[in-house]
Amino acid sequence: MSDIERVKLKFDQPVIVLGGGNLNLTVLRPLVERGYPVVAADGAADQARTLGVRLNAIIGDFDSVQDTAVFEPSVAQFKIPEQETTDFEKCLYSVEAPLFICFGMLGKRFDHSLAALHTVTRYCDEKHIILIDEHDASLGVNGDFEMALPSQCLISIYPLVPTQFDHSEGLLYPLDGLLLEAGKRIGTSNETNAERVKMKPRDAAQARYLVTLPITQLDAMIYTVAN
Repeated sequence: MSDIERVKLKFDQPVIVLGGGNLNLTVLRPLVERGYPVVAADGAADQARTLGVRLNAIIGDFDSVQDTAVFEPSVAQFKIPEQETTDFEKCLYSVEAPLFICFGMLGKRFDHSLAALHTVTRYCDEKHIILIDEHDASLGVNGDFEMALPSQCLISIYPLVPTQFDHSEGLLYPLDGLLLEAGKRIGTSNETNAERVKMKPRDAAQARYLVTLPITQLDAMIYTVAN
């Protein structure tokens, strides 16, 4: 694992990470225009080049990218040959940033979507990660969660590991005292009934869950995480 220790990029603003799945270009392009750095996971670099999205780095085992020589010298390239992790995970452990906004990790291949959930589960205790698809933004949460949201906003809470909630505020269906666990009880298709939502797990250190909101709430989610 010497590669993990050797490769390290640092940014002081949110980073966009591109994968090989479906890209929500309507949402992606404005974020790129803000000047957020863009990192491509392996073959996603080719898609970025086709779309005219400027890259800061390409990270992966390079088994999918067609020709690394076509990219500008300013695009950093980190080839990491280890096969214990996905290219998405390689991007996460190679980059330090306050937030990762991830496109193309969901859709096209279901096994890649499952792998993305695995990666969020593994890293959400140390990194802020948002997964973007065509309709939703899903934030990996470790511990407490609080966010200003409009009333009657769709919200889903999905446990990445068994998570016992102490109490919640601002939810139509409260989580008070509930144990959420895949295969037993989940918290999808909930709704806000106030303009601020709070969730407090009983054991914050062990809690890992996804909070999914409509894509229209992405900026609010970014602001909540980055401030």
